[in-house]
Amino acid sequence: MQFGNREFRPRLWPTIATLILLPVLLRLGFWQLDRAEEKSEIQQRYTEQQARPAVELVRLDPADDIEYRRATVSGHFAGERHILLDNQVHQKRAGYHVITPLQIGDNQRYILVNRGWVDGRLRRDRLPEFETPEKTVSLTGQLKLPGGIGLKLGERSYTDKSWPRVVQWLDIQELENETGYKLYPYILQLDENEPHGFVRDWKIVSSEPEQSTSYAVQWFTLALALVLIFIFVNTRKINHAKHEHK
Repeated sequence: MQFGNREFRPRLWPTIATLILLPVLLRLGFWQLDRAEEKSEIQQRYTEQQARPAVELVRLDPADDIEYRRATVSGHFAGERHILLDNQVHQKRAGYHVITPLQIGDNQRYILVNRGWVDGRLRRDRLPEFETPEKTVSLTGQLKLPGGIGLKLGERSYTDKSWPRVVQWLDIQELENETGYKLYPYILQLDENEPHGFVRDWKIVSSEPEQSTSYAVQWFTLALALVLIFIFVNTRKINHAKHEHK
């Protein structure tokens, strides 16, 4: 293909490399755009849920939209069955989220209450110490589905069956079997101004939608640069003297 005094003639290996890399870069860009849209939808749903009045947990309609709904509950902490969610980071320090089952009133239903972050210390063989009230407590927080909470690496969420139980992710069914408690299928993330908790900096999404959009722009820019480089390295100036000699 000729453009004025220059000729575009693709060579084999640059062509193969471009055909492999270009779809990958474009796919990464569109994936980041999808991530940005997903995060925006989550933030919008969170804002809408937070605007609704808090509801008593026992009066909550199971058919209602649960996640991020603010709820109140009263009961007793089951202090002998603490759960420590591992690999939780706050201000670049590793630690745990303290999750304690709460027996609701006098019935046999429990809900897992995420009371916040505690420092994991430098020694992994010593678990953090914390206080748990034995009296009846009234709590307010936001409901969260357990999906995506923690890092799932194996078949079981834990390696040691002792209590407090250190887990890598939250598995409601597994915890029901281990504790013997009838658990709600979601957790209550304790409000920041509520007592009986620790550091609470609940992140709705891991990063802002704008960051994913920025990443998408970077991937598309790399894709454009790849195309321009491909064109440049495969374009040569026509040697008119050589052509006239032929």
